Parts: sequence; structure tokens; C-alpha cells
Amino acid sequence: MNSRWGFFKSITVRNQAQPQLFPSISSPFSRGILGVVLGITILAGVSGCTPPELPENEVTETQPAPEEEFDNSLTLDDVTLEQANEKGELLWRVQSKQASYSKDNRIAKVTKPVGELFRDGKLLYKVQAEVGEVYQDNKRIVLRDNIVATDMDQGLVLRGNFLEWIVDQEILVVRNGVTGEHEDLNFLASEVQAFNREKRIEFWNQVTVNVKDPVVQLRTDHVIWEWDQEKLIADRRVEVDRYQDETVTDRGVAGEAIIDLKTQFADLKKNVQVALSEPPLQIASNQIKWHYEDGKIGSPQAITIIHREEQVTVTANQGWGDLKEEQFDLVGNVVGIGQKRQSQLNTEQLTWSVSQQQFQAQGNVVYRQIDPPLTLMGDQAVGQFSNDTIVVSRGSSGGQVVTEFVP
Repeated sequence: MNSRWGFFKSITVRNQAQPQLFPSISSPFSRGILGVVLGITILAGVSGCTPPELPENEVTETQPAPEEEFDNSLTLDDVTLEQANEKGELLWRVQSKQASYSKDNRIAKVTKPVGELFRDGKLLYKVQAEVGEVYQDNKRIVLRDNIVATDMDQGLVLRGNFLEWIVDQEILVVRNGVTGEHEDLNFLASEVQAFNREKRIEFWNQVTVNVKDPVVQLRTDHVIWEWDQEKLIADRRVEVDRYQDETVTDRGVAGEAIIDLKTQFADLKKNVQVALSEPPLQIASNQIKWHYEDGKIGSPQAITIIHREEQVTVTANQGWGDLKEEQFDLVGNVVGIGQKRQSQLNTEQLTWSVSQQQFQAQGNVVYRQIDPPLTLMGDQAVGQFSNDTIVVSRGSSGGQVVTEFVP
């Protein structure tokens, strides 16, 4: 038996004078399907790792509509349900192998649903599931088990075990072991909320996002994907791994991060630590800007760089480095410490060749060494951290005085 059930303007029970488009269909469910359109408010605040709350009468994946609410006498096979707006534009359409209706005529329970979700008549998503419910009063569609939702604009395919479409807000929620596939990235999450009007998708709880080219992985509990801006935003602790030939080469940890997929640029903030394999450096700052594909890294704030093998630590007010050239430029209160010989270099500017452990220092250079005790001062210096060889010069104004120490 084929039947088409209209929602909203398609089949109308009128609170005010309205045209009735399909008067020949007279099911109790279809007569009661208009109801009052409820306003739906999404709470904007988020706390911890908890997604923002949806409407108070939200149906969860663990609370399907009770069986006793349904009247088995109101069951039809091969049913198409749909709803249109005031302009006659489709809001959604659901085809079902079988549909049964609640005793109060406000819920349709559907089997093997295949649906289409629209905005202003334009197709946004195609969805399918094993079972589901269509709710009249709060204008929602809930689908369960083996969910597949395809974003027709972005080509994003979401899979999970619970889906909710909030019609008036155009918000799609997928929960319970969510995976997603896209040409630019794929991901895992406990919950996904897609805000179509704002052009963003939020991933919640135990989130892993894999960017495909270049290969970068994010791990955190909340990621916002602004797909129009091509940005990933993590607003809490996040780990960022850079891969080369399926091997992690570099890793960053931060309190928050913005990843620009177009420019391949990561802006890491709050207690940032970046560990690099080549050269073998540990970099720390409260903000690190990392062009992970071009191999550029640095900070406009206080920065600490540790060479793990040579046991050299350099700090400065700010600094920038070219990882391919293995060279750093540091400025402002620069301090270089060599652990092997307990030596310290203070200066205003430092150019450091990491691979050769050579440096050039300019401005108020002070070099100190414990064994044997030695202090050298000058305007500029060149030397090596690895063997503490240093040449300090007082410059032309100081009479070309040069002091050289070779241990």
C-alpha cells in the first residue's frame, strides 16, 4: 500500500483560516500533524567537555518512543512523510517501509527510513537509518541505528547510531560512535553537531581529526570546523601530530589551537610545547606559530628552545626558526646555556645554526663559564655551543679589542 502523509502546510488542521491542500487524506495522524510550532533555543554556553544542551524535551538515543503509546491499527506500509514551509518549499521528506502512529497522533514511528532534509527547498542532507520517529509539536526527526548522513554541499558523510534533525534551527546532531569522511579530512567523535546556517560543525568528546594533505592529526575533546573558512578550532587542550611517511615526526601540545587548512598554519596557544624530531628540539612558549608544511616555527612571546642531544637551552623574548635550514633568530634578553660545560651567554640578538651549533650574538654580549672561571664582555660574539669556543669583540668604537678562549 502506498500512502503520502503531509506535514505542516501539506496537510493542515487550522488554528486560523488556511488552505487545505490534500483534503482527501483523512488519517487522524495527518489531521493532527500541524500543531503549534514550538520555538527551539540552543544554549550557546558550553562547560567542560559537555556539548551545548538541545531543547529540554530532547529525545535521547537511550529513550525511544514507548511502544505503548502507539496504536497498531494505525500502521501503513511504504509511506512517504513530508513537510513544507509557508512558501510551499520542502523542509524534509522521509520514505519508510512501514509507519505507525501514536495514539495522540503526534509521533510517527518509521522503519528503514530514507530521508531528505532541505533549506528553502534546497537539499542539504540525505539520511538513512534502521528505525526512527517523526515528532509533530517540536518539529524534529529522530533516527536510530546504522545512521548514514551525507552533506550534499560539503560531501561529508557522517555515520553513527543516533541522529536528530531540528527543523526550525537546521541543526543536525549525530551521536554514539560517530565517524566522518571528507575529501580533506576524516574524524572520530562521540557527538557531532552541524550548524548549517553558521557553516560550522562541532565535534565533541574523544575527538580525533585526521587532515589528509599534509598528514596532520588533532586529538582533543572539542573541535569546531568552520568549513567556509577552512579552519579547525580547538578551544581546549589539544595534541597536534605531524606525519611523514606514516611516522610522527613532530608533536605539539597546547591549551587551544587554530589550524588553517588552506595555509597549512597552526596557531597554538596556552602552555605550548612542540617536540621536533629533526632537528631534535623541544620548543616552549605561551604562543607558537607553526607552518608545519613549510617548516617555519616561532613565537612573538617569550620562547624556550632546548636541543636535546647537545644539552643546550636558549631563551628569548621572541624567536623564529627555519627548520629546513635549521637556523633560529632570537631577540630580546637572549640567554644561551650549555649544560656540558656549565656556560652561559647573554645578548640582545642571537642567530643560532642548530645543526652546527654555531652562533652569532650582537648587543651587550656577556659570556660566563664556571670551569675554569671566566667572564667575557663585548658588543658582539661568534662561537659554538658544543665546545664552548667563543670570540668576543668590543667593536670599532672599543678599539677592536678581541678576547678569545679555547678550552
